[in-house]
Amino acid sequence: MASTPAHSPEAGGTPLSSKHQELLGVLNQDIKDVISKFSEEGFSIWIVGGAVRDSVIGLPLNDIDLATNATPSEVLKLIPSAIPTGMEFGTVTLPSNQYSGKIEITTLRKDGTYRDGRRPESVRFGSSLMEDLQRRDFTVNSMAIDPINRLFYDPHGGIDDLQKGILSAVGNPIERLEEDGLRIMRAYRFMCHPAGPFLPDLELSEALVECVESLVPVSRERIWEEFRKILTFPKIFEVLNMMVSHGNMENVCFGLNEIYDVDSCYFDGINENSLMIGRFSLLLKQMNEEDAKIILNALRVPNKVRDSVLIIRGRIGIMPNPESKGCLRRYRMALGDDLDAQISADRGLNKEVADNLRTALDNLPPLRGGMEPLVGGDEILTRLDIEPGPSLGAIKNWLFRIQVENDLSDSSSVWNTAESLGFKGEPIGEYRMWV
Repeated sequence: MASTPAHSPEAGGTPLSSKHQELLGVLNQDIKDVISKFSEEGFSIWIVGGAVRDSVIGLPLNDIDLATNATPSEVLKLIPSAIPTGMEFGTVTLPSNQYSGKIEITTLRKDGTYRDGRRPESVRFGSSLMEDLQRRDFTVNSMAIDPINRLFYDPHGGIDDLQKGILSAVGNPIERLEEDGLRIMRAYRFMCHPAGPFLPDLELSEALVECVESLVPVSRERIWEEFRKILTFPKIFEVLNMMVSHGNMENVCFGLNEIYDVDSCYFDGINENSLMIGRFSLLLKQMNEEDAKIILNALRVPNKVRDSVLIIRGRIGIMPNPESKGCLRRYRMALGDDLDAQISADRGLNKEVADNLRTALDNLPPLRGGMEPLVGGDEILTRLDIEPGPSLGAIKNWLFRIQVENDLSDSSSVWNTAESLGFKGEPIGEYRMWV
C-alpha cells in the first residue's frame, strides 16, 4: 500500500500508534488489494470497528470492517464479486477464502430516526467519517484507521475507555439504546469480551435499567445470537448477574433469576460451541423441563442445540464412577459429541468431581471393537430365530451395551458374554447405554 498515492485525509486524525502499525502489517493481500483499489479510483477507505479495537489489545485479526465514501453501487462496480448483503444500509460482503475472515464494506452514512427500536427509518449516505462514527454504539467501537494516510481517528475517546476497561455509549446512552434495542445485548456482550472485560459507566448502567423495554420488539433470533456469543466467553458470571439485576434477563430467559457458577464451566481446550451448550444447560437446570422448552423455543434456538441442552440439563449430576472403566466407556459412548458440553455443565455444579471424571476419561483407551455395534439386526434374528418386532431394537441396544462396557472386539465375544450373564432372548436389566 505504500506505493498508492495518498488522498486528502479527513480532519481530526493523529499518527498511528505502533499497535495500529502492526495491524496494517498483518493485513492479508485480499484486504490490501481492496484498499489500494479504492484509493486508486479516488475514494477514501477506512478500517473501522472491532479490528481497530482489538489491535490495541493485541487480539488476533479475524473479520474486518471497512468504511468508504463510495456509494453502494460504486462499491459493486469496483468489486463485482461482492455480495449485496445489506444494500439498503450500504453494506456489501466480500467472498471469503481460507486466508481471510469475513470482509464487509459499508458506505459512510448518517441514520435517520429509529421508529421500530431496531432499524433507522431512513439512511443517508455521505462522505463524513465523523458523522459515521457518531452513529455507532460504544466508544470502543467508534474508532477508525486511514490505511492510506496512516492516521487514527478517535473522536469519542475510545482508546481511553479501552485502556481503563470502561464501556461508554457514544453520546446519550438512553438515545443509543432506544434507537436499537439490540444494543442492550451488545452492551452485555462487550462487558465480557476478550478485549475487556469492561465495566459500564454510571450513565450506561442507568440506561440499561431504564431502557429494559427496548429489548422487547427485537427479534428473538437476534437476541439469541448475542446471548449465544456471551455464553462463549471465559468469564461471564458477573455479566449474567448484571442482566438479572437490570431486569433484562426477563427478555432473554424469563424466570431465570439464579446464576450458577458458569465461569467454572470453562476449561482449557473446550470449544466455543460445547461451552455455550454446557452453560445454557446449567442455567436451565433450575427450570422444569416444560419451562426450559418454552425458553428454547421462544429464542428460536437451532434444533440441534435445543436437543443437546434438554438432554444435558437432565443428566447434570448423574456421572459415572471414575474407578469403573465399564461405566466410563458407556458414558463416553452415550454422550458422543456432547461429552465436553456435559462435563462443562457438571463442572459448574461440582468442579472437583467433574475434573476427576474428565481426567479418567482422558486416560481411557479407545474401544477395541470400534464405535458401532458388532452384532447387527440380521444376526440377532437368525441366531435367536425370531421375527422382526419391537424387541429387536432393545436386544440390539443391550448387546451393544455389553460390547462397550466390557470392551469386546468381536461378535462371538459379545454373544459369549451375554450368555454368561444368563441371556435367553430378552435384555437383562437396563439396555440403554446411559440415562
